[in-house]
Amino acid sequence: MRAEQILEGLNPYQREAVTHFEGPLLILAGAGSGKTRTITHRIAYLMAHYGVHPSQILGVTFTNKAAEEMRARVERLVGMHQTPWIRTFHSTAAAILREQIHHLGGNYRSNFTILDEADSRTALTQVIKELGYSDLGVSPALVAAVIDRAKDELISPDEFAERRAGQFDGQMLDFLDRVYKHYQRRLAASNALDFADLIRLTVQLFQERLDILERYRERFRFILVDEYQDTNYAQYVLTRQLAEKYENICVVGDDDQSIFSWRGADPTNIFKFEQDFPTCKIVQLKANYRSTARILRAASSVIANNQFRKPKELIAQRDEGDRITLYPARDERDEAEFIAQEILRLWKIEGVSLNQIALLYRVNTLSRVLEETLLRWHIPYEIVRGLKFYERAEIKDIIAYLRVLYNPQDDLSLLRVINRPRRGIGEKTIALLQTQARRAGLSLWETLERQNDALSNAVKTRLKEFASLISELRNAALKERPSELTEELLTRTGYVRELQAHEADAEERLGNIKEFLGFMRESEAPGGLGEFLEKLALVSEADTYDSAHERVALMTLHAAKGLEFGYVFIVGLEENLLPHSKSIREGTVEEERRLCYVGLTRAKEKLYLTLTAQRSLYGSLLLNAPSRFLWELPKEEIEAPLSATPWR
Repeated sequence: MRAEQILEGLNPYQREAVTHFEGPLLILAGAGSGKTRTITHRIAYLMAHYGVHPSQILGVTFTNKAAEEMRARVERLVGMHQTPWIRTFHSTAAAILREQIHHLGGNYRSNFTILDEADSRTALTQVIKELGYSDLGVSPALVAAVIDRAKDELISPDEFAERRAGQFDGQMLDFLDRVYKHYQRRLAASNALDFADLIRLTVQLFQERLDILERYRERFRFILVDEYQDTNYAQYVLTRQLAEKYENICVVGDDDQSIFSWRGADPTNIFKFEQDFPTCKIVQLKANYRSTARILRAASSVIANNQFRKPKELIAQRDEGDRITLYPARDERDEAEFIAQEILRLWKIEGVSLNQIALLYRVNTLSRVLEETLLRWHIPYEIVRGLKFYERAEIKDIIAYLRVLYNPQDDLSLLRVINRPRRGIGEKTIALLQTQARRAGLSLWETLERQNDALSNAVKTRLKEFASLISELRNAALKERPSELTEELLTRTGYVRELQAHEADAEERLGNIKEFLGFMRESEAPGGLGEFLEKLALVSEADTYDSAHERVALMTLHAAKGLEFGYVFIVGLEENLLPHSKSIREGTVEEERRLCYVGLTRAKEKLYLTLTAQRSLYGSLLLNAPSRFLWELPKEEIEAPLSATPWR
């Protein structure tokens, strides 16, 4: 394709960004403004018009899917077999380290292993055990989070104690310092890197070997970075290292969509770009092609209340569209009924495809009632980037325990809970019991109850204690309501204690457990545990998909980033939910407002906002006020003004 053709169909803002040649460029790309189109056309134009060789261009983004899409678009535009480096940050760093890691010394070689999250946690668990810290009860996942954040901030093991002094008490600081050092030595000895090491060690390599840095600066004369507002400190430094010589760096981002601070993302990197590169050109992509004018005005009105942002203007390229529907429900079931009936109307009467409908919420716990209602109305759905409520690990664990109490012959459920929480019944023991059960034609439970000479006395004691616990809980099941029984088993098994000690996401998982207990209390039946399990099984089995594979998408607002749907329902617009209570306590409401903005701008055709006067959540009745973000919406764009809510 000729250079002139590459510019066809671009609006003036996109054309200005695409045709810029040398020097730093900051592209402020608002929601739905065609940033991917702009980036890919810019890469193609650099090659077709300015004659830049593909090997001199580095494109960096955050997901493999985005990178693949960018590569495919560039190939379609330029029709060349050789395309630029378009990769994720971690893939870019890994490729550099494959060529150069031996310069860091030690045991590092080009065939290093990259540990995934599970591998990293396993290694940390072993390190904690080897150092004699197992009795402290500190979660390896929490330790991993601390170490990952340190690496993202380019804090080496040798610097950790000094740089983190004051953030932890003396004992904890010493523990973390020793674990970090030992963990890193273990990785190096194994010629292994975790994800955070990829960026950190690349930065270290460039700091120690300026000749190697110079080689890559010459190689990548033009650099483009997507989603710049999501970069952490290490990624920011790496980008600067590569770009400082020629300053032919283009970054694309939107500070209004920075919602991942908990991952270390720093939206101030966009503001610092102008300081780092004072001669930078700034182009704002003002045209929004995604949403109707009403949706765009509403979203812009909300985000304008953030003080810490770059002012920007988005101009709708579509018609006015429908007003935003606000539904103030009595409670969460009324809310879910409204949503289900509106989905049915859209689907059956207006002919809207289900895959064009999304339900977004701040916390996963809100999905339970929505799922139950969609199942009852036979509306296919899918949990995007998450698990259905009853498929979450902690809920499946509880259900497995209850099934064992109701029917001990259920080997599948027994296998799930026999060492959960951990009680010293290892895989070898379980394998031996299974073999004996098969040979004797018995269930696992029957085999477990028998004396077993093939096991050590210690293992026999653990099995006896477990069997005794299950028997006692079975007796309790005969007289206690299912919710009471569940509370007792959570306490007596130590399940909650282990969750708190060993899981980084314990707060959310405990919230799911509380929500499940609340549901159990609401659905107490005269038939007791058996009737409850039967009801639960029927709900689970009703989770089917139609032949066309159309599904309503259910997801958190965080998971919705980068996606778009024709029809969007934002559920639970209440104080302490959106904004979340934690953000109110910690003073991070501006990020919650950005999260709300992201949700609002996912909608193309129609936007629905729901809230409740009262909500049963975590086993309690909550009387949350309407979200402050609702008051920031322009009243003329709302179908049901907030003043019309039934509790006012």
